Amino acid sequence: MSMSVSLKKATNKTNIKHNNRTMNDKDKERNSHIDESRSHENVYLVQKNLKEVYQEEFGEALENYNAKQKRNDRKIDNYYEHIQSSKKTSLQQELIIQVGDKEDFSSKADFDKANEILKEWYSDFEKRNPQLKIYNAVIHNDEASPHMHVNFVPVAEGYKRGLEKQVSFDKAITQQDLTLDKVRPFEHWREKEVQFLEKSLQERGIERKLVGTNDYKDVNEYKEKKDLEREIKQLEGDLSQRKTELKALTEKVSSEISVPVKKQMKSIEVPTGEKNLFGKEKMKTEKRPTGNVVLSEENYKKLVTAANQKEKLTHQIVKVLNTDFAKENKELKAENKVIFKEWKSTIEENSQLKDENNSLKQRVGSLTSEIENLYKHTKEYFKQRTGDFEAFRKVFGGWVNKIQEKLPTSHLKRVHDRSEAKENTFSMENVAELDKQVRSQKSAKRKNMDLER
Repeated sequence: MSMSVSLKKATNKTNIKHNNRTMNDKDKERNSHIDESRSHENVYLVQKNLKEVYQEEFGEALENYNAKQKRNDRKIDNYYEHIQSSKKTSLQQELIIQVGDKEDFSSKADFDKANEILKEWYSDFEKRNPQLKIYNAVIHNDEASPHMHVNFVPVAEGYKRGLEKQVSFDKAITQQDLTLDKVRPFEHWREKEVQFLEKSLQERGIERKLVGTNDYKDVNEYKEKKDLEREIKQLEGDLSQRKTELKALTEKVSSEISVPVKKQMKSIEVPTGEKNLFGKEKMKTEKRPTGNVVLSEENYKKLVTAANQKEKLTHQIVKVLNTDFAKENKELKAENKVIFKEWKSTIEENSQLKDENNSLKQRVGSLTSEIENLYKHTKEYFKQRTGDFEAFRKVFGGWVNKIQEKLPTSHLKRVHDRSEAKENTFSMENVAELDKQVRSQKSAKRKNMDLER
């Protein structure tokens, strides 16, 4: 007996109501493949609220992030809604797992066996994948063949920008398994999970039937096959293009070049076969071809041009026919690898520079805060030890100017200028308050004058 194994990942097609069979009547009509009389046989393993999972996984990280933000417009009110509105990141991921196809399930015992395999695979899923947080899992037994839907949130950690914990599938699986292929992490991770299913089949005496991408026993074999397919496809495309070019060149090169010419003739004396009175052979003049031709200068130039073009096109055809497409493609691939390596190095260097820049920004912010606090406490110190306000301003201002002379780019001078401007400027609230007091005094004066009268 043999059964196939299928494990697919979906994101945008997730429908939790469909998975949990909480659809309305219209949805049920559209899903006529579901046998509702068997829906009670479905197995619901996990049913959590996705928003609550987000709060549980990212709540603390969100609080820490917002606490560090000095500007309110940089704070994130709700991480769930933040990801929901994102065009780059999906809120969650879904796996659809199946063993066998509809031809393999003719009895309840077949369904039970498949359920047993799926449950066994699922039981250790979170141990193998601690960073994939499951919020919904169900086995459907009311369709043609039993299969499982697993919905989860991939949680990656250690971010320096944004929240410390964020949603990212590739980063989550590569963090939990350092042996995964860095170029194709999902394909490698998927093949490992398929191997767990295959082991469950073998333990029950069932051979794995290879179909589709499962024809390859490991991810490396599958990758090599895909690379080879791409190379063959590229070579076929190149060959087709070259054939088209060859056809076009062949049509340009005609076998004969036609130009109007005249045969060159010359006059020669030939015997007539008769003799004259003196017994000598009589001769006559005839025109005979010399083997050469005569053509105009214009036609001669056309002929030379056509001959040169033919030679050039013939050379191009020979070059096309002698091209080693496989070797050329290999050289291009090697060149592409070098370029990709340089690009990757540039990206890594850029990322490092960004991290250093962020670190410097934080350091500058910290030093700026320290300078402002130093200014504040120094100002208070001078104020307490100077009786007269004008004397205080003169002494303190002189101190600031001396620092600026020694450190022209010092932030202290800018802090001092802002403070002075603030102290020398009446705010709108001050003006309004003074105006209110003047009006009140005038009103009281009028009342007193009225009473005296």
